[in-house]
Amino acid sequence: MSDLLRGIGYDAGVLYEKDFESNPGFSAEAARRDFRAIREELGCEAVLIMAGDDGRLATAAECAAEAGLAVWLQPRPFDQPAAVLRESVRTAAAIAERLRTAGASAGLVVGCELTLSTPGMLPGSTFWRRGSLLTLTFPLLPLANLRLRRLLKGLAREARERFAGPISYGAGEWEHPDWSDFDVVGLDRYPEDHNAWRFEDELRATVERAHADGKPVHVFEFGSCTYRGAAAKASTASGVLGGRDELTVPRTLVRDEPEQAEYLLTALDLFERVGVDGAFVWGFSEPALVRSDEPGRDLDLASYGIVSAHEDGTWTPKQAYHALARRYGGRAA
Repeated sequence: MSDLLRGIGYDAGVLYEKDFESNPGFSAEAARRDFRAIREELGCEAVLIMAGDDGRLATAAECAAEAGLAVWLQPRPFDQPAAVLRESVRTAAAIAERLRTAGASAGLVVGCELTLSTPGMLPGSTFWRRGSLLTLTFPLLPLANLRLRRLLKGLAREARERFAGPISYGAGEWEHPDWSDFDVVGLDRYPEDHNAWRFEDELRATVERAHADGKPVHVFEFGSCTYRGAAAKASTASGVLGGRDELTVPRTLVRDEPEQAEYLLTALDLFERVGVDGAFVWGFSEPALVRSDEPGRDLDLASYGIVSAHEDGTWTPKQAYHALARRYGGRAA
């Protein structure tokens, strides 16, 4: 087994749009069940917990620590003013410090792709809209990155006032933080067709620079959906979701669990080759995207989760779950 930190992302509930909450049935009981599986069945060592609500973030973090996992907290108040983000980071830092002083391994990720999730960085009225416009607004990225670095410097300072453990940020491929503000270089990186020719070389160069500065590198987000062809466009594969009053997926999609599993294993091989220190699969479950036998209603096809979520709050493992357990030495192997 390699020295790569074995991690996974856990969604405790994010309000991505006013009518789309990613984990509507969150509870401490369900979280404890999930973290036991993550630690014992998958063999993960660490979890990145994301939530838009401070209370959920605290509850999930405590449950994960109880399960013996190293906990990274990531507040996600999407489409909220910077002042709200700052307050969420302050609260998350205090939660992380409570965990740390109680003996748990804890870290703080002060944000994720904030040029898209925070209003005012780039044109667009919502997170989804800013993301869809990114190919058109790329000439504005130098200005957006200037704004980002200014925001991150303040967030890092406030986090350090409340938390004595490691802090990081989840940077999109188009973002360029000042990593001198952080203890860990944190990246959201999806190998896919459009970047295949440069992905490994660029990531290796990033890792080498970070290591030269004495900083570890964690890939905090990578993964793919569960339909045939999703791996080729992994970072945007969930874009097949549509519908106005109710979410749907194209009836032509074909479930392909082996492709999702192979994508994760191939990415992990790549991360090991270039010297990445930690990798967090995205993700364990996307509870709002439930599985269905009805054509066009099987939202699990557009889910990055390695388990299929069901209407009653239960889940069943996908092939990626067992592949990851074999890779990590978990009981489910």
